[in-house]
Amino acid sequence: MREKYILSIDIGTSSCKVILFNSSGSIIQTCSKEHRTFFKKNGGVEQDPDEWWTGICHAVKGVMESVSVRAGEIEVIGVDSQSSSMIPMDRAGNVLYPSMIWTDRRASEEKRWVDDNIGQETITRINGNHNDESNVALKLMWLKKNEPDIYKKADVILNAAGYLVYRLTGQFTCNISEGGLTQMFDTKNGIWSDELIRGCGLDRGKLPDILQCYETAGRLTGEAACGLGLAEGIPVTAGSMDAVACALGCGVVENGDSYITGGTVTALGICSDRPVGNDSVHVYHHIVPGTWCNMAGVDFGGGNFRWYRDQFMQGYSEAEVYDRMNSLAAAVPAGADKLLFLPTLVGQRCPQWDSTTRGMYLGITPEHTQGHFIRALMEGNAFAIREILELEKEAGAVCSQIAIAGGIARSDLWMRIFSDVLGIPLYRTECEEAAAVGNMYTAAYGVGMISSFKEVKERIAAKKIERDESNSRVYEKLYPVYKTLYPTATKQFQMLADLDV
Repeated sequence: MREKYILSIDIGTSSCKVILFNSSGSIIQTCSKEHRTFFKKNGGVEQDPDEWWTGICHAVKGVMESVSVRAGEIEVIGVDSQSSSMIPMDRAGNVLYPSMIWTDRRASEEKRWVDDNIGQETITRINGNHNDESNVALKLMWLKKNEPDIYKKADVILNAAGYLVYRLTGQFTCNISEGGLTQMFDTKNGIWSDELIRGCGLDRGKLPDILQCYETAGRLTGEAACGLGLAEGIPVTAGSMDAVACALGCGVVENGDSYITGGTVTALGICSDRPVGNDSVHVYHHIVPGTWCNMAGVDFGGGNFRWYRDQFMQGYSEAEVYDRMNSLAAAVPAGADKLLFLPTLVGQRCPQWDSTTRGMYLGITPEHTQGHFIRALMEGNAFAIREILELEKEAGAVCSQIAIAGGIARSDLWMRIFSDVLGIPLYRTECEEAAAVGNMYTAAYGVGMISSFKEVKERIAAKKIERDESNSRVYEKLYPVYKTLYPTATKQFQMLADLDV
């Protein structure tokens, strides 16, 4: 019997990544291509969807040219992407405006209008999420007001995964996991909400059909196959946002399963058999039918580590710099000798929901070294996740253990810090590429290569991170102080934001 292969394609915040898997779930080859991000003075953050496609073509060819797998042996293509992108397109498939990505926060006036005229109570009742500039409805309202001709010309509004599905198949779709953060969606019932759409003054006709993440959205067109170097007719699944793909890749498939994903954003998600819609945390459909992900993240959690590397660790090669940072931090005791770090360098959604927040070190003394600053940064990320864990528990999403994956999981020290701070069993997944693994199993389920999502849970290997009780006692003393950092500095953050200097 011939081997069957699955191609996973991801549009991330910084790059497009393609990974080829065999039918047993092993990675055969991977290739990625970075793309640019454009920052606007009005708070806009944009990317070029056509650049995504160019990068995907490059990465797919890079994978296929380095393996002996024939194009016709690809059984299915799965896609996942960064969430909350907003891409207006005409019926011919032309992109009419750059993608306003998840960090775009220009729609501040629209947010205030929705607060005053629709109200958080209504949004919570129907959608379950917090009214926020990053959500698609607000971006679309901004487009209608500021670029009315483009809004009028737009036949369909897509997210990043939907755009990729279109380029692959020619079909306009939206996967169900993206619905919650559109803020135009009935999150319990999995359908567009006419009440929210009308309330925002938007057009229901511009929104595509909703598909389950594992459903076949279409088949690879001849044009796309030519660009990618693949065979025409390969099934393409509707896909998912990267956060829920990561959940499945961590073995999160039923009520109470939970995970942390650590990339640019460090996020905590807990699976439930009902949407927990209290507007303090994100809630959206999971890939697994009948389940939801209740999630919130540190919006620049892992990004803080890279920021520190770029600004203060010059002179080290890429191969050695992270090892050096970890060794410096490991030489410092737990608690970094009472140096605390607030990891909100780029503003923060849950739990603060405040775009004016910035990062902060507290407690600096002449004795603090570079290692103290690095360790405090790592501990601040873990403290922020603990705060989110407590909020999710209050909302009704409860877990007894957590799986962790992503770039931050490469650091043994960081994993021990997370275990000591959170105080509940923590397991590091064997495969760092959890989102790609989840995307792969979504596609595999969609074409019948696996029969149950519980089968995925049985396949995911993870190792428990041992906890140091003495370090946990230190963190128990410091955590209440950490929780006061943002409330204490709220006024000052706003004052800084208002300054014209």
